[in-house]
Amino acid sequence: MPEILGRYVNIRGRRTYFETCGDGPAILAIHTAGREGRQWQGVMELLASRYRVVVPDLPGHGKSWPLAGNECLQDAHDIAQWLRDFAASVIGDSFIVTGCSLGGNLSLLMGATFGEVRGVVSLQGCDFTPTFTDTALDLMTHPQVSLMHANMDFSMSLVGSKSTPEGRAFSEWGVLSIIPVAQQGDLRAYGRCDIRSLMEKVTVPVLLAHGSEDWLASREMVEATKERLVNASLVRMVPLPGLGHFPHLEDPARVSEMMLTFFDEAGL
Repeated sequence: MPEILGRYVNIRGRRTYFETCGDGPAILAIHTAGREGRQWQGVMELLASRYRVVVPDLPGHGKSWPLAGNECLQDAHDIAQWLRDFAASVIGDSFIVTGCSLGGNLSLLMGATFGEVRGVVSLQGCDFTPTFTDTALDLMTHPQVSLMHANMDFSMSLVGSKSTPEGRAFSEWGVLSIIPVAQQGDLRAYGRCDIRSLMEKVTVPVLLAHGSEDWLASREMVEATKERLVNASLVRMVPLPGLGHFPHLEDPARVSEMMLTFFDEAGL
C-alpha cells in the first residue's frame, strides 16, 4: 500500500496540516465543508502510482490550527486564495485541482482565476449554490444547539445507497467529530457562492462528476454549470449512479478510475 505522509507547514503564520501520497504531477485535493483531508485517502492511494496527491486541512479543520481569534474562512474567494498560498508553498507553480461539494466549487473558481491550475476535477461542484439561509447557519454555533446531533440525519441522507461500508462509516464519523465554527464558515462560503460570471474564464480541461443520489447539489445545477464552461479546452460530465454527495469517500475506486480516464483523455 502506498505510504501517506503527514506534516505541518506554516501558511500565513498558522500551522497547517496536510497529507501527501505518490509521485508524479501534482494534484491538490480539497475536502468537503466542515470536514478534513482524510476523506481523500482512498483516492490518494489509488492515484499514487502516477500522481502526487496533496490534501490540506483548511484552517480550523482537522489538525490545522484556526486563524487568529479561533476563526475560520467564510468566503469562497478567500478560501481559494488561501489554497493558492498553500499550493505555492507545498506544490509549486503547476497542479491539477480537485474537490467535492464546496471543494468542487473552489476547484472551478481556482481554474477560472489562477494560472497555476492546469486541470479541474469537480465532484458535486457548481458555480451557484444558494442552499443555506443565514438563520440556519447562525444556529450552528448557538449555545443551545448540538450540531453533531442536529446535523446527523441531514449529512447521512446525502450518502448514496452504493457507498462502501467504510465510506458510510467515515461520513458518520465526520458528523460525530464536527467543529461548528468550521462547518458554519464553510457553509457560509458555499451558500453564498456565485461564480457564474467567471466560468467563461476557465480554459483548462474540466471534469464534472455527479452522484445521482445527491439532492443538495442537483444534476440540474451541475448541468447549468457545464453550459457556462464555454471556453474550457475539454468538458466532460460523468454521472455516478448510486453515489451521493461524497463520491470520493463513498467509492474511491470508481472515482479514481474516472479521474484516470479523464486525465488520459485530457493529456494531464
